[in-house]
Amino acid sequence: WFSRDGAIMALKIMGIGLIVGFLLLVGLFAYFRKDLPNLRDISGNNIGGSIRYYDRTGATLLWEDYDAVKRIPVKETEINKFVRDATVAVEDKDFFKHGGFDVKGITRAGVNNIVGGSSQQGGSTITQQLVKLTQNWTKDRSYTRKAKELILSVELERSYSKQEILTGYLNTAPYGNVQYGVEAATRDYFQKSAKDLTLDEAAFLAAIPKAPSYYSPYGAYYKNYPDETKPALIGRQHYVLKLMQEQGMITKKQMEDAKKVDTIAKVKEPQAKYAGWLSNFQRGRRFRILKIWHQIGYMSKM
Repeated sequence: WFSRDGAIMALKIMGIGLIVGFLLLVGLFAYFRKDLPNLRDISGNNIGGSIRYYDRTGATLLWEDYDAVKRIPVKETEINKFVRDATVAVEDKDFFKHGGFDVKGITRAGVNNIVGGSSQQGGSTITQQLVKLTQNWTKDRSYTRKAKELILSVELERSYSKQEILTGYLNTAPYGNVQYGVEAATRDYFQKSAKDLTLDEAAFLAAIPKAPSYYSPYGAYYKNYPDETKPALIGRQHYVLKLMQEQGMITKKQMEDAKKVDTIAKVKEPQAKYAGWLSNFQRGRRFRILKIWHQIGYMSKM
C-alpha cells in the first residue's frame, strides 16, 4: 500500500467506491421519489385554519370559528424579525447555509439513535419540518419517511427562497393544543399581531414547537406553578435568548433585559369560541356578520 503500485490501486478502489456510491444514491433517490407528491404548495392550507366573523365595521371580531386548528396565515412582512431570528436560532442555526438538510445534524442524530437504543432523534432542519407539516408526516418516524423527507426538502429549497420557507414554517408550526402558526398563537396569548411581538414574547413563542402540548401556556401546569419554581417553558425561553445572543442576533443587554420580563404574566386568559358574539348579543347590539376566510394562496406555485 505504501509503494507506487499500492497507491495507484488505492486510488482505483476509491474511484470505484465513489462511482458505486453515486449510482446507489441515484437509485435510492429514484426509488423513493416515484411515490412522492409534487410539493408545489407550502401555504399549510391542508392543515386547516380559522374562520373569523366581524361586525359591520370590519374592525370588531365577533368570534373565531375553528375545530382542532386555529391558524391565521400572514405574509412575511407581518411577522416580527425577533420571532424569525428566535426560530432560526433554536430550530436550525445553519438554516441560511444548508440546502435543505444538515449532514452534521443527521449524523449526530443517527449516532445518538444507535447509542441510545430505541429512542429516536430527529436532526431536522426547518425545511424538513415544513415538509413534515405540509405532508402530515409528523407522526411517522420511519427511516423510509425520513428518506422521502430529505428528497422533498432538497426540492423545496430549489423551488422557494429561504424567506418563503421560513414564513411557511412560521405559518404552520404548532404553538399549543390548537394554535398553529405564529399569528394565531400571538393573538391568543398576547392579543396582538405577530408583527408587534417584543423580544421576550418572540423567544417565548419560539420555545413552544419543540413540545407544543407540554409547553403551551394554556396548560394547567403553567397556570398553577409555584412562585419559587421556574417552569420549563421559561427555562427554554431563556435558552432561546442565549442562543440568539451567541449567534449575534441580539446583544447581551437585550438578552438580559428580556430575561427579566415575566412573559407568563402577559399571557391572556383563553377566550370561549363565541365570547364576542355573546357579549354583543347581551348588550343588544345590532351587527352585520362579515365572514372572512383566512386562507391565502400567496405562497402557492402552480
